[in-house]
Amino acid sequence: MFSDPQLFQKLAANPKTAPLLADHQFMGKLAALQKDPRGAGADMMSDPRMLQVFSVLLGIDMSFGGGGPGGPDEAVFTAGGKGKKEASEDVDMPDVRPSSAKPSAARAEPEEVSESEEEEDEDAKAKKEAKEAADKEKALGTENYKKRQFDAAIEHYNKAWELHKDITYLTNLSAAYFEKKDYEKCIETCQNAIQEGREVLADFKLIAK
Repeated sequence: MFSDPQLFQKLAANPKTAPLLADHQFMGKLAALQKDPRGAGADMMSDPRMLQVFSVLLGIDMSFGGGGPGGPDEAVFTAGGKGKKEASEDVDMPDVRPSSAKPSAARAEPEEVSESEEEEDEDAKAKKEAKEAADKEKALGTENYKKRQFDAAIEHYNKAWELHKDITYLTNLSAAYFEKKDYEKCIETCQNAIQEGREVLADFKLIAK
């Protein structure tokens, strides 16, 4: 990303990052990153201006602040752990409900439920129970995350993912790794979330997060 020869042209063309070009000290750091991306220190990566640079270079909005009142609590990281917000990007997972169609009045005897329909109902019930249990683990993880008890948060988010495959659990997990400064696990978890999200055709906004 930093080896892009059009790096500074892209920053100059974007109204959010164009003012950064006047900051010679920050531009010097970016120039150093172009030469050696591995030399990025924690202070550089925690600079909120870097978030703006990433947004432009990746072509996505990384502000993560769109939560409305009453939305589900999602732990999302921002640069340096400052200004953490609870995002409302949870994707509603509709439960499979049994058919509500009434039996035809023309038939005297009740309709027989086929074996396959019974299996579908049992499968739907099992998935619903797994989702409820996973959401409880996620809530415990978020509670520990807010207390900055990241190891406990990671344990609960992992348990939630094992119970039900919802990639919002992975984004929470990556946030906990980020705050713990385990950046390799954070990146690995984000990459896993992207792969899983594409397989289930998740919303692009959720994959971008």
